[in-house]
Amino acid sequence: MCSRQAITAAIAGSALVAAAVAGGPATADLRDDKRKVEAKIEKLHDDLDDTSTKLIEANALLEETQAKLPAARNALAAAQQAQADAQARNEQAKADLARAQADEQKASADLEATAAEMRDTQSRIANYAAQLYQEQGTGTLELALETSDLQQLTDRMVMADTLGDIQSDALAQLSTSNASLRATQDFLTATREKVADAQRATEATLAEARAATATAAQAEADLESLLDTREKAAAALDSEREAEKQRLAEYEDQSDEITTKLKEIEARQRREAAERRKREEEERKRAEAAAAAAQNNSGGTNSGGSGGTSSSGGTGSSGGSGGSTNPPPSGGFLSTPVPGAWVSSEFGMRYHPILNYWRLHSGRDYAASCGTPVYAAAPGSIVSAGWGGGYGNQVVIAHGLVDGDSLATTYNHLERIVATGGSVARGQLVGYVGTTGLSTGCHLHFEARVSGVPKDPRNWL
Repeated sequence: MCSRQAITAAIAGSALVAAAVAGGPATADLRDDKRKVEAKIEKLHDDLDDTSTKLIEANALLEETQAKLPAARNALAAAQQAQADAQARNEQAKADLARAQADEQKASADLEATAAEMRDTQSRIANYAAQLYQEQGTGTLELALETSDLQQLTDRMVMADTLGDIQSDALAQLSTSNASLRATQDFLTATREKVADAQRATEATLAEARAATATAAQAEADLESLLDTREKAAAALDSEREAEKQRLAEYEDQSDEITTKLKEIEARQRREAAERRKREEEERKRAEAAAAAAQNNSGGTNSGGSGGTSSSGGTGSSGGSGGSTNPPPSGGFLSTPVPGAWVSSEFGMRYHPILNYWRLHSGRDYAASCGTPVYAAAPGSIVSAGWGGGYGNQVVIAHGLVDGDSLATTYNHLERIVATGGSVARGQLVGYVGTTGLSTGCHLHFEARVSGVPKDPRNWL
């Protein structure tokens, strides 16, 4: 798996972890966030193929962490609210239990009081019955015959009636007390059921409150962990930014070294071309002088037929590097180095979304699988082949002067180099697509340099 695929897979995994923090309904939103992050990372890869994987990973980690924070904060707030609600329900359950227990105690006391009252009433009824029996043991007629005192007779008869009335009242009170006793017993039974229910509710809400407290504590720990991760990710990103700036500075230095080397080659080529033109001019003049002398010596009679062939020297030189620079069938001077590959990034200024500045993307990127063959875009001589720092494995080919310009091409981030020196022909294998150096995925960074300076390759393709 190339670096790009590895990063995308890591991001996908971490984005799914975020769903566990947010829970049910938030999962779909987090999946959308995951897709957005993946799309953003993919765009980063397209824009920053010559950026280090570490920088993109550091930036991705920070963005992923930032994306998780709202869900984590929401989870904490929800957990804290659930904790507060559970604690409130527990307090209400305890209050209900206390009221039910108080009702139970009162009902028990009322039941005992009613039972005592009934026992007292029953005792009084028994006493009234005994007295009434004693008073009524002698019949009224017999009592009248035996008693000589009329007042005593009257008093005894009134007492008997009074005892009867009192007994009737006591019996009525006993009946009322008995009904009250049954009602109190029923109320006590119901109250005891309420107490049992309240006890169970108290235990359940207590367990719920404890679970909610644990959930809130975990949510808070998760948030603190994310905040810590964000802080570390931000620090790591700052560190990688500085390292990337250093790497890019070295990258520019390496580009400048190539420019210097190619300018030296150009100067030599132009010097050699000037010397060649001078020699050709001198040869032409000598040939013309020799022809004139021969014509003069012949006296203008029979020697003119052979003199016209001595001026062919002007067509004999190939001009150094110009003799083998036939254009490809497409009409451009340069052939495509990776036929059929997708162009993922063109030459031009690019805004670096992590370092936040504009910089030149100095070539054309061909996206292809690592190991895809890379061919020389035109005939020429290999200037260098080997490790090029941020360029990774690199081949530089000088093509000589083309329409007066010193043209060279570079082939960068190669997985392996095949052509290491000497001359190469158009379409000759020079290496294989790779992702070495400052690269985030398998691709060829192809440059066209004029006088050593990177130019848009499309001008020659």
